Amino acid sequence: MKTPLVESLVGWATLGFFILWIMEFRRTQFQESYWLLMLSLSCLLGFQYLRYRRGAVPLLDKYDPKKEVKPKPTVKPSLKKKK
Repeated sequence: MKTPLVESLVGWATLGFFILWIMEFRRTQFQESYWLLMLSLSCLLGFQYLRYRRGAVPLLDKYDPKKEVKPKPTVKPSLKKKK
C-alpha cells in the first residue's frame, strides 16, 4: 500500500479509538478504559512517524510572512519641466 493511504487509515484509526475511549470512559472508570487511550496515542504516534518519513511539511510552515513581496511605490511624474 502507498504511504498516503496507510497514513489516512492510521489517522482515522486514531480518531476512532479516541472516540471509543471517550464513550468507554463515560461508561466505566479510567482504569478499565485506559488501554483504548494508549491505543489511540500509539496510532497517533504512528501517524506522525509516517508523515515525518514521507517528508510532509505542515501547513503553517508553508506560510512565511517574511517572504511576502511588498509592492513598490509608484513614481509620480514631476510637474516641473526640465530645461
